[in-house]
Parts: sequence; structure tokens; C-alpha cells
Amino acid sequence: MQNEESLEIVFETVHSTEVAIIKSMLEGAGIPFLTRGEDEYDAFRGAFRGTVFNPGGRPVVFLVPASMAEEARLLLEAGDPPDEGP
Repeated sequence: MQNEESLEIVFETVHSTEVAIIKSMLEGAGIPFLTRGEDEYDAFRGAFRGTVFNPGGRPVVFLVPASMAEEARLLLEAGDPPDEGP
């Protein structure tokens, strides 16, 4: 069994366009991530929980390994990848 590192939440959103952008940014920076709540959202009709409908949807939560959480937060705050150097 592999050494399991804890995960930290680095971003939450209810906007499907932000979900795609955040995924792209994290993938581009090589930061592994998991999402929670994405499967509960239908981009055209909102979120469903049983027979309850919420047009705003539930938040999609992005989780990254704890050792990379600060890097991910800085990336997402800046809006662009950090410089790799010369």
C-alpha cells in the first residue's frame, strides 16, 4: 500500500466555467487534485438531491495533497502559473 498523504481544500465554486478553468490550471502546473461534488451538478439544470432542486447548485470542492496546497493556492490566487526560473 502506498503512503497516503492527507488532502486539503484549496478552492470551492458553484460555477461550471470556473471548474473547467481550475482543472486546467492545476493540470498545467502538474498538481494532482480530486474534486468533490462535481457529479452532483447538472450544468443545465442545477443540483439535485433526491427530489429537491437547487438552481444555484452545490459547490465543487478541489482537494490537493497537503504538501502541494500552498503552491496550488498561490497559483489560483495569481491566476497564472509561477515562473520556472531562467
